[in-house]
Amino acid sequence: MQSFRQYRRIGAHVSAAAASLNQRRDVPSTSKTATEHDLNDGVKQESNTPTQSEDPNNQQQVPVAAYPFVDWDASDKHLAPRNWSTARRTAAFIIIWINCFAVDWPATADAGTSSKAVEHFGQSKWAACLGAALYTFGIAVGALFAGPISETVGRNPIYVGSRIWNVIWLAVAAPAPNFATYCVARFFAGTGGSIILAIHAASIADLYDPIDRTLAWPTVAMASFSSTMLAPVASGWIAKSTTLSFRWADYISLIISGAVVLVTLLFLPETFAPILLKWKATHLRRITGNSNHISRLEQQPTLATRLHAAFLRAAHMFTREPIVILLGVWLVLVYIIVYGFVQSFSFVFGVTYGWNKGQVGSAFGAICMGVFLWYASAPLYWLFYKRKVALIRPTLHEKEQDVHVAGIDLPPPEYRLWSAAPVAPALPISLFWLAWTNYASISPWSSLSAMALFGICWAGIYVTVYNYILDVYGIYAGSALAIITFFRYTASAGISMVSRPMYLNIHVHWSMTLFGCLALVLAPVPLALAYIGPKLREKSRFASEYAREARERIDSKA
Repeated sequence: MQSFRQYRRIGAHVSAAAASLNQRRDVPSTSKTATEHDLNDGVKQESNTPTQSEDPNNQQQVPVAAYPFVDWDASDKHLAPRNWSTARRTAAFIIIWINCFAVDWPATADAGTSSKAVEHFGQSKWAACLGAALYTFGIAVGALFAGPISETVGRNPIYVGSRIWNVIWLAVAAPAPNFATYCVARFFAGTGGSIILAIHAASIADLYDPIDRTLAWPTVAMASFSSTMLAPVASGWIAKSTTLSFRWADYISLIISGAVVLVTLLFLPETFAPILLKWKATHLRRITGNSNHISRLEQQPTLATRLHAAFLRAAHMFTREPIVILLGVWLVLVYIIVYGFVQSFSFVFGVTYGWNKGQVGSAFGAICMGVFLWYASAPLYWLFYKRKVALIRPTLHEKEQDVHVAGIDLPPPEYRLWSAAPVAPALPISLFWLAWTNYASISPWSSLSAMALFGICWAGIYVTVYNYILDVYGIYAGSALAIITFFRYTASAGISMVSRPMYLNIHVHWSMTLFGCLALVLAPVPLALAYIGPKLREKSRFASEYAREARERIDSKA
């Protein structure tokens, strides 16, 4: 709905600009020549395929002035997403935030009720993790398709379409008559949710430059953190209730997602600038009657070609790009631990301390508290980043040649890594702490404190990895983040299935010790990348290509 209004608004602006030019130049409104010429003023002079004309003397084909690609000009720059008013960008940001919250909620919503569900369906206790695992695996599968599709049709149709798909399958899962239907519905619901989690970082980049993204990205990441940890709190108390059915865990997911879909359908605007320019080109062709008015997006390959290229690029990145491999493995480990926790809390607090299901579910709030504690430091880091930018370019926002590229007119990407430097060694500490203080003779506050420290580490690592990859790879970051999203949610689905047997066989102490040892091996990653990152970027095919393109943009504006 909102994107349709944008389309009409752009059309009205183009029509008004044409009428104003005709009136100012005393050109009749039926004359398209002057209108189409004047409407070219102010756009970038990068041409599309040139037209040809014939020389009447020698009959040879001679190229004439090519039409420029349609771009924003001085009169319509306010229509570009990054130039929207603060209120309008904030409204779009809030809708993206609640979508992330709603999509991640079902992933852990049945943490407390899964045992009741398998009992109702007559399944073994080992099947209790299957619902969460299949939803998570659905997220992994769909993530690979999100970027190329959204860059072809825009963000808004993807958000609306995928969320409706997600809600449809949640509506099937909630009253499912048998376990097979429940599992299949959960998987397809996950595929609908995957699109949001794969492109929400790109949506933030649509709205904010890298400076403001330093604060905006941690804020939207809080949606995923908080819903993942708050959903088990609700399901824990549902499981404890003697009056509420276990199905209410899924009904709550459905209610949240249904409400968010309605808001998204009515109020979410299109934030992908190339799509808006495509709409502008469409209106220009309609008004001038000249088919040479086209946008860059209209000359790009088909969706099938993009998907093929995206898969090859993602495979290349996860096999040949050390930066993606290191940070991807690090983030995958963190998510293995997160989703391992979903199954472990009944052992950590239920078995050790004898807590009921409601109390066990509430313990997830400790991780959520840690996440919020980390977020409290985000504004401080934002101020540090702005100060660093001021040293590089004091009048950054006033110069036309700004390209907003890390390492050129912004701090190098490695500056992002310092926010993870303190949390990297703290991650194994939190796991060893939990492993060897989880005894009935020791206060449960010790285990809860370890969980809070883990929440701080989780948030710090996740936000740092995304910010660093966005800075290093720029327009190619979508492929890197898509493949990382695929592997981290695939690993999360796997650990959801094996964690319960692991805790039963080697117990909490050695399970957490195993995770702690893995985290210890990866603790030097941010400092190592801070030191060798520039060399790795020079050797990286896509990072160096992005930097080269950025320098060419600077040279073209010089």
